[in-house]
Amino acid sequence: MPKKILSVLSHTEYGNLEDSDIGLFASAFAPVAGQQMTLLLAEEAVNYAVRGQDGTGIKIAGAVVQPGFLIETDLVSVGQANIPVHVIQEDLAERGIRQEDLVSGVTLLSRKELGRFVDQFDTVWNW
Repeated sequence: MPKKILSVLSHTEYGNLEDSDIGLFASAFAPVAGQQMTLLLAEEAVNYAVRGQDGTGIKIAGAVVQPGFLIETDLVSVGQANIPVHVIQEDLAERGIRQEDLVSGVTLLSRKELGRFVDQFDTVWNW
């Protein structure tokens, strides 16, 4: 029986030469292994859900990160792979991010609902 996995991203990737967030990247492979995956963006990582971000042209120690950090494309791809994406509503509000600023398909989750939400999963990954 497949496990229901919740992958929680609470920090953003920075300071490395990868072209994607490793937690997001790893989470995208769970369905291939027959696991049911759900993604939760919390704290700093709610920024990933903002539409229109362009991470190309970023330089670290003088080297351009190629092909660039394409988090919006990655989130859309995760959604297309039937991995639900949720964001903590209060974390958005703390950062001045409005629901209309988000990529399509992202579901808001109140912090008050968090305990009941997490309880439905067999395993929680925290990145």
